[in-house]
Amino acid sequence: MSSSVQPGKQPATTPSQNPSFDPTSTGLVSSDVAKHATSDGDWQAATTLADLSQNGRKLVRINGRQVAIFQTENGLYACNNRCPHEGFPLMEGTMAQGCVLTCNWHNWKFDLESGDTLVGGDKLRRYPVRVTDDGVVELDMTDPPQNQQRAEILANLDVALHEHDYDRLCREMARLEQIGVDPLAAIKTAFSLRMDRFEYGTTHAMPGAADWLAYRDELTDDTERLASLAETIGHIAWDSSYRPVYPFTSDVADWSEPEFSRAVEAEDENTAVALVRGAMAAGLTWDNLRPAFARCAMRHYAGFGHSVIYVSKVAPLLAVLGADALESLLLPLTRHLCTVTREDLIPEFRAFHVVRKDWDSLVGSDPVTKDDFLGLPVSRVLARVRRSAGDVQGCYHALLGAAAWQVRHFDQSVMYRTNMPIGTNVNWLDVTHALTTAQAVRELATEMPELWGDGLLQIGCFIGRNVKYINTDPDQPDYAASAGIDGHQDGETILQGLLRDRVLNHGCSDYIEPVHRLKTIMMARAELAAFPDAPWRQDLLVAVHRYVNGEFPRRRAVRVAYQSQSFVGRE
Repeated sequence: MSSSVQPGKQPATTPSQNPSFDPTSTGLVSSDVAKHATSDGDWQAATTLADLSQNGRKLVRINGRQVAIFQTENGLYACNNRCPHEGFPLMEGTMAQGCVLTCNWHNWKFDLESGDTLVGGDKLRRYPVRVTDDGVVELDMTDPPQNQQRAEILANLDVALHEHDYDRLCREMARLEQIGVDPLAAIKTAFSLRMDRFEYGTTHAMPGAADWLAYRDELTDDTERLASLAETIGHIAWDSSYRPVYPFTSDVADWSEPEFSRAVEAEDENTAVALVRGAMAAGLTWDNLRPAFARCAMRHYAGFGHSVIYVSKVAPLLAVLGADALESLLLPLTRHLCTVTREDLIPEFRAFHVVRKDWDSLVGSDPVTKDDFLGLPVSRVLARVRRSAGDVQGCYHALLGAAAWQVRHFDQSVMYRTNMPIGTNVNWLDVTHALTTAQAVRELATEMPELWGDGLLQIGCFIGRNVKYINTDPDQPDYAASAGIDGHQDGETILQGLLRDRVLNHGCSDYIEPVHRLKTIMMARAELAAFPDAPWRQDLLVAVHRYVNGEFPRRRAVRVAYQSQSFVGRE
């Protein structure tokens, strides 16, 4: 399915021009935050005018803080000595134009009169200054009210998100923690600010957020907890940085699931969004709307399984962020369903609808194991699913076992081939997506049993596709033995070790690799907890361990060049 340009898409805008975000509407920022009043503040003696005049600047320590005081042609100014960028001392900076202070390490510039950051990002904390009759220089060390600090920090996120300033985003969340505000407020604000910057709707950042925040709840180290938040908000920023606004329609229509389904099928985003807005205006919750979204996601083998995963992750994310984040999650998800590719329309996966036709009269309950699916192309895998889908649990376990076995035996050499067609560019994500999609299918179909048929077929599409990338050499080295994994080890201990060593401390330059490691490990934990004695237990543990510790080549220059020459030569 081709992705269409939505009506009303605009050229790129700066964050401050984004009309879609009203900070008062999120409940995170007060609409009328009073300015910090200093008339009765915490005035403390810092130095004397005579002492300050010797060098025109002085470093003082008050209440455990380093404060730089400057005497300029425009007057006296005081600010934090530590540059908000990386903490270098502003006392060593350069003053120009009366009151413009430059940090000489990275050329950040601050207007001490207005408080504006002229070059750089973060705001610089300033302190009111006064001189007593006897020449004592006093500073007002009063902290602004928590609500004001909270509002300023959340407002500062807009530019940092737009520029994908990872370090600044992390610092802003640390500042929220410092003043006693839950930094989840920053995650909620990020989704609200950037939801209309995702051209094709929901990205991996949303389901990734659900897993990062779930993992954060298990962590006890404050630094690691902040790191999980940084990965969450950084992914949102990366997927939307420097993107224009792709506005959602403001129309509202009475909710109707059949109309919503028809709009999604027709790729009519404006109608689908209007119906979702009508549902929220009528007070419907995600519990009310989830069946409609799940049916639309299951109807097609779409987005290489992403649609099913995205729908399954809304509930856990709302449980953390709160029900008032619903709009920020549902409007991009609606756009995704309307623009997502539908692989079941291409020849390789057309059997999805062929097998689904007359499903109820043809489905059987033949016993099935993982071996019955291995080595088969898509059409034969799906036909075998239909023969056994009457026993949904048995069929699910056989498919999951086959998916785990394939990941365990993935032929890594295919990632390094150069003279191969562009359609065969595969890596670990291609084979492991069968696992994460399987978990999403089980969760949704357990709640809505009528979805089991479509869900099992979706898993089957992965099994049939991945058969071309499996190493079936019986003499290949046994990864389980080399990794020291046997069938008696505690699975949770193995997976916790992977989370500790290969997820937070990932060392990756992108977001998709660590978040997919996290998703796959969390999937394995959930399925092993639900089915501790499942026949696929050992295959799954070995598969996940092998994947998470494997290499992940993303850009292959020679292969791209070969495929480009081949493509152009046939044009």
